[in-house]
Amino acid sequence: MKKLLALLISAACTLAMADTEFRNVPVPLQKALRGNALKSVHLDNGVMRLQMDKPVVSELVYSTFIFHNICAEQWHNPEQFAKLALTRVELLNATGAQGFAFDARGDVCEQMGHLGKNFRTFIGQRTVQCEAGTCPKHP
Repeated sequence: MKKLLALLISAACTLAMADTEFRNVPVPLQKALRGNALKSVHLDNGVMRLQMDKPVVSELVYSTFIFHNICAEQWHNPEQFAKLALTRVELLNATGAQGFAFDARGDVCEQMGHLGKNFRTFIGQRTVQCEAGTCPKHP
């Protein structure tokens, strides 16, 4: 019975990951982003726009996502990450109407990786809230 349950869970996870639509995203980064309830990930001209399969994207979910899935990818694969020329990360809810945008210009992730940084505060300083499907520009 346990083996059957494990097989069913594995199959469900595989199907859930297969639904993510990736456009212009390198394969290694696709692997890092899978398993985050993402419906779509589009990378165009340095802007990565991600849409989650959640009705609301909270600040905690957003901050954790940026830290563990965007900045961690830079820390683990700095050469590949540099090729993305990432300037902005927009994480939106299932309808695309609400979310947050992160200013990823410069060495923001590298700075965040230094010991003693409070990542939520650090991310918050470089974040704008998205409403009605639009994300304002960063100051």
